[in-house]
Amino acid sequence: MKIWTIAWKDTLIRFRDRNALILMILAPLVLSAIIGSAFGGFIRGSTPAPFDAIAVLVVNQDDGQQGDQFLEILTSDGLADLLTVTEMDDLAAAREQVQLGDARAAILIPETFSASVVGGADVDTAVSQFEFYADPGATLTPNIVRGVVTQIVNGFNTAAISVDVTVNQLTEQAQTLGPAMANLGIALNNELDSQIGPNQLSLSLNDVSVGDEEEAISDISPFAFFAPSMGILFLMFSMVDGTRSILDEQKGGTLDRLVSTPTSTLEILLGKIGGVFLTGALQFIVFVIASSLLFSLSWGSSPVGLALMVLAVVLSFTSLGTFIAAFARDANQANIIGSVVTLAFAALGGNFVPAQNFPPFLEQLSKISINRWALDGFSDLTLFRLGLNDVLLEIGVLLGLSVVLVGLALWQFQRRMAR
Repeated sequence: MKIWTIAWKDTLIRFRDRNALILMILAPLVLSAIIGSAFGGFIRGSTPAPFDAIAVLVVNQDDGQQGDQFLEILTSDGLADLLTVTEMDDLAAAREQVQLGDARAAILIPETFSASVVGGADVDTAVSQFEFYADPGATLTPNIVRGVVTQIVNGFNTAAISVDVTVNQLTEQAQTLGPAMANLGIALNNELDSQIGPNQLSLSLNDVSVGDEEEAISDISPFAFFAPSMGILFLMFSMVDGTRSILDEQKGGTLDRLVSTPTSTLEILLGKIGGVFLTGALQFIVFVIASSLLFSLSWGSSPVGLALMVLAVVLSFTSLGTFIAAFARDANQANIIGSVVTLAFAALGGNFVPAQNFPPFLEQLSKISINRWALDGFSDLTLFRLGLNDVLLEIGVLLGLSVVLVGLALWQFQRRMAR
């Protein structure tokens, strides 16, 4: 009860601060609107402006039927509004155009593609893999193309696996089937064509249809990335600043007066940390609601996944701010360290440029930041429309980091207050 009283009192104080409200809620909404509007309209009720057709280069080295079918699917009418596909013979020239920014991506269909689909395990997968080259200066568009290509390849894989299983089962029954085995090859070829033919394969980009509906294509909104990105950035600022207030109260003597009351040090600290957490949770909930109304942004189809992600992200930033405050010498040092960590994590975690576009070593290094896991989780929900199971890893990592950071912070604060 004492913990809740302290937490609620601190939350009310912060929400009465007009400057704090501007930093917590208004600033991320304004920046999201400015950045997002550069990529499309955002006025509520209007149709969001879709991306221009993405320029994609395809080098088809496969002489078989499956390579042609893959190209037919990629150039089908259902994807014409999303992709502008140009076929090329020279891979080096295609890569050069991507590097120059003349195209957003290049795809190499390997010469063993048809053989791998038909032959299955008899073909070396090391030499039958697609190669994907993305424009290093682009942000979202290469990920969209990558998602489409992945779905098409998965369709071929599913068809090949089903045929392979069928062959094995029929082979085991060869003696029973007898003469019927003579027509097996024709039947399987017909089945393979029916499953991966351009008119039979249903394409989807992580549950966002890109096949037939113009409305579905327009749902790929830049706000699906930029709104969570700005929300996370300003949440981190306010959480680090909120936990620093513990040092301000210690300097002003308020914390010492609380310690003199019949309230344990642990209860006081948990109340202070709880107040910061409650403030952050309310801040982000208001941001989610406001961005949904202003930008027509869907935060995914999993309310449980969204709720758990919000709680995990707020808790992790609260824990990080508490950790910095606990080990800083004073409030000024905590402010400096907090600002540096916030900006470094924002840049490294992908708040300004998606981490997937970083060089490989930097992309892996970005996973040390809370921002990267937070952005990955929210992008899965908003951009790729995935569900709870798909964000459990991000939630688990964020909660694990929170336990470690808040545990160390509480230990240091108790030592500090016992002096």
